[in-house]
Amino acid sequence: TTISTPIGWAFWLLAAISVIMIVVGGIRYITSQGNQQQLQSAKNTILYAVIGLVVAIAARAIVQLVVDNFYG
Repeated sequence: TTISTPIGWAFWLLAAISVIMIVVGGIRYITSQGNQQQLQSAKNTILYAVIGLVVAIAARAIVQLVVDNFYG
């Protein structure tokens, strides 16, 4: 639990930041008013937030797997 607790907090923090960035990207997408540069920037924000969330989930799963195997 010494290792799992900080990892859990870090995961939830990263998940919250990712969700906030997805919302920000959505707002930027809606308010781009057809400007292609702003539209592409909003799409990239959403894409990178989703990628960050997937990486955070994978990292937590890997850490949990290692902790379970080494510490029972």
